[in-house]
This record gives sequence, structure tokens and C-alpha cells, in this order.
Amino acid sequence: MTVYHYKAYDYKGKLHTGNLFVPSEEEAIAFLLRNNLTPIEVKLVPQSLFRQFLLKLFFRITFSQKLYLLRSLYLILKSGLTLDKGLEVLIREAKGGVKDFLFYLDYNLQRGEPVYRTFAAFPQFFSQVEVETIRAGEISGNLVGNLEKLAENLERQREIKNEIISNIIYPAIVLGLAFGVIILLITFVMPRISVLLTQLTSKPPLLTRILIGASTFVNNNLSLVTTILILIILTFIFVVSLKKTRKILFKFLIRLPVLSNLYYALALSQSFFILRSLLSSGLNLTQSLKLAADASFHPYIRESFYDVEKELRAGKKLGDALLLQEKIPVFVSSILSVASEAGFLEETLRIMENYYLEEFRATVRNFLNLLQPALLIFVGGIVGFVAIAVLVPIYQQISQQLQFQEGRGQIPGEL
Repeated sequence: MTVYHYKAYDYKGKLHTGNLFVPSEEEAIAFLLRNNLTPIEVKLVPQSLFRQFLLKLFFRITFSQKLYLLRSLYLILKSGLTLDKGLEVLIREAKGGVKDFLFYLDYNLQRGEPVYRTFAAFPQFFSQVEVETIRAGEISGNLVGNLEKLAENLERQREIKNEIISNIIYPAIVLGLAFGVIILLITFVMPRISVLLTQLTSKPPLLTRILIGASTFVNNNLSLVTTILILIILTFIFVVSLKKTRKILFKFLIRLPVLSNLYYALALSQSFFILRSLLSSGLNLTQSLKLAADASFHPYIRESFYDVEKELRAGKKLGDALLLQEKIPVFVSSILSVASEAGFLEETLRIMENYYLEEFRATVRNFLNLLQPALLIFVGGIVGFVAIAVLVPIYQQISQQLQFQEGRGQIPGEL
């Protein structure tokens, strides 16, 4: 896809800059003029790797902007405005990557292209599920309803993310404070106290020796320790950023006792929501299952949905195909089997989606109820360790002095 960077003035004399995804410079100039912009510079963005990297870096559509786009397009069509008139209003207020996307959408509409092809041109921002939902809406004439479902799905994802973030804020703060106290203790407090503790007794207790040894090692090798910590953090970020290592990490996490149930419940709820939305948007069951499998972030559910889709293409009924899947609970397969036979599949999917979402929330609450006391015990253990390591030598010295004074009081003739 060729990209042209432009600078142009509007009728008020305001300078506009951005990118146009058009095949030629003439097309770019003509498009700007049609949008009441006077171009002063239109340059082709070179296809070099560095230029492409910069374009990907600065041309971004965030999650919030994506939700804003879908919700705005829905409101435009819902209000009765034509899409081209509504885009004129949106483009006036848009900035950055959103404005570039809206310009490209407007350009494609002027050429008679369907809406979904603009979304399909940016797979880094819009998933195949979203593209197919928009395409199905255009074919069936229910684009308004499908855009509303996509916006609802994004709002639901944002709600879940915000809920997870709000739930981990308190544990994160406690852990951060605990490690902050440890760093402060080892680097600033212990070097000053260690001199006093070694003077109090020639043979300090084991805990005191461990604390003094750790403080001495860190302070003598502060640059080395800092470098190692930074390397560990950067290595972790790099490893997590790789797709293959993320898959390995996910496979490890979903085998942990608490996180496995949490992860599975959230994945089932999300998969049922996507499947229901695709079915109500006009796609058939096999297409919906394949797209729901593509969108699923849980490997077991993804494989199960793929297998069910293959069984359906082979001529089996949904209930029989679901009962063959070991990774899907039997009661879920049984309920969906009955619902598909009775013609209430979408309604049943909505019920199962809400059921597993509530199970996810309940699991999070229970996990946090266990985590908070565990963190308090952890912090208390740190405080207790430091208190014992510091106070025991002082107590030993005081005891020795008291014993010495009592012994002197027993000497004959001593007052």
C-alpha cells in the first residue's frame, strides 16, 4: 500500500498534516481538494524498512480510538445521516491515525468500495472477526446493528480490563512498597546500623549476619546489582513481546491451579459472546465457529471450536460435535445441544456467556481475598526478620551487661 504524506491548509488557514493511502500523487491532490483542503506538499513515503517502521510507530489506532470509531459510525447510521456526510463531521475533529483512517474510508467510499475493505486493510488494528462482522452487516443490510455489537464487544473488553486492573492495584502497591522498603533497608539503613551491631557482639546471630552480608554485598557491588536487575527486566519485556514465548508463558499460566480456572472462565465467556454476536449478525454457524476460534485467546477452546466446525462441515449436528470435545464441559455441550435443536441457541449463548463472566468475577474476588492476607503475612515476615536481626544483638548485649553487674554485686566488700 503506497502512502503519501501531505501538508494542506483549510479555508480558515489552519495547517493539516497526515498520511493518505492512495495509489498516486495526483489522486492524493485531487482527494484533498475534494475535501476543501489546499495542498502545499504531497510526498511519497519511501518503502524502506526504516520509513515503514516510523509509519507503524506513529500511525496508531488505540483501543479507545477504535471504540470511538465504531461507536461514531454506528451513531451516524443510526441517526439517518449518510456515511459520507457523517465522515465530514468526524474528519473535522479527528487527529493522527484516526484521521488518516477516516480519510482512507472516505476515499474508498467515493470509489464505491464497501466499508469492510477499509477495515480489512489494517489487520494490525481490526481483527478478522470485526472485518467479517462488518462485511456480514453490509451484505444483510444490518450494518447499524453489527457496528453496535462490535462497539458493545469492545466496551465489554474494556470493562473486564478495567476490572482486572482495579483488582490488582492494591496487591501491586503492597508489593511495590515491600520491595521499596527492602531496597531502602539494604542500601541506606543497614550500612549505618551494621557498624553498631558488629560492635555490640563479636558473634552476631545468623539472621543478623545474613542481613549484614546482603547489605555489604549490594553496596560493594551496587553498579553490578543494578545492571543485573535492569537486564532481567529488559529480558523479561523482550521475551514477553515475542509471540512464541508468549504462547509458552500462556501454556504455563493456564496450568496453574487458580489462574487456569480464571483464564478458562474468561475465555469461555468471551468466546460465547463472539459466537452469539456473529450468529446474530447474519453469519451461519460454521463461519461463526471458525471466526470465534480465530479470536479465542485460549488454546483449548480454539482447538475445540475448530474441531466442532470441521464436524459440522462433515454433516454432524452441533450437539454431537460438542460432546466429542473433552475440553468443553459436558453440561455446556448438553445445554447448547438442546438449545440448537429447540432454536434458542443465541439466547442460550447469552446466558452461558453471563454465567462464565460471573464465575470469572467470583474467582477473582476469591483469589484477592486470599492474596491480601498472604501479602500482609509477607510484609509482616520482612518486618519480623529485620526486627529480629537488629534487636537480638542489642538484647544479647543488654543481657551480658546485666549479668556482669549482678556478678560484680556478689564480690565481697563491694558496695
